[in-house]
Amino acid sequence: SDLEDKLCKITGFSKVSLQPNSGSQGEYASLLAIRKFHKQNNQPERNVCLIPSSAHGTNPASATLAGMVVVVISCNENGNIRVDDLEDKAVEFRDRLSCMMLTYPSTHGVYEEEVKRICEIVHANGGQVYLDGANMNALVGLSRVAELGADACHMNLHKTFAIPHGGGGPGVGPIGVAKHLQDFLPRNALIDKSSSQTKTTSVSSAPWGSASILPISWAYISMMGGQGL
Repeated sequence: SDLEDKLCKITGFSKVSLQPNSGSQGEYASLLAIRKFHKQNNQPERNVCLIPSSAHGTNPASATLAGMVVVVISCNENGNIRVDDLEDKAVEFRDRLSCMMLTYPSTHGVYEEEVKRICEIVHANGGQVYLDGANMNALVGLSRVAELGADACHMNLHKTFAIPHGGGGPGVGPIGVAKHLQDFLPRNALIDKSSSQTKTTSVSSAPWGSASILPISWAYISMMGGQGL
């Protein structure tokens, strides 16, 4: 619980789930929550996911697994998202727009200068913004991703928060969500006996994913403190 609270403070999100075991599983869990959100609002037809051409390959894979239709947004010669193309496609698919997957900083190290404008465009057309936090090491202590306009985000504890990574593991990819999505975080039958239809089904067989390595991140954040981070 303390680790969840610390991650909420660092990112600005309302609630965190530690269940996903990897970054890609965090993507998947975030998209399931967004799909559930739209269905709960009687908009099951919202299944289009906008993804920049610069994105990591797991993004379109996760969107497809979550039952979404991927529409690619082009980038300019500097690697930035072409905001005009984003706006055109957001308007074109506005009746079916579910979300956009935005990696910030991007996979090749670009800070999207128009990040807030990008989030505004997606929201204006009925979509949610999932922010891929694979590169969050470059943000911690400088900005909180929720304040950029993101509705959901995964954060790699095995990259940003000191868990060793490589050779196939271990990894943890918890997700943070804004208040309107917190009821749609993944549930687990071992600890959640309710028959609630709002929560997303488990993405891991264990309630808190790879719980045995979470103390590493908890200790790192606790010892660093806000100033250190």
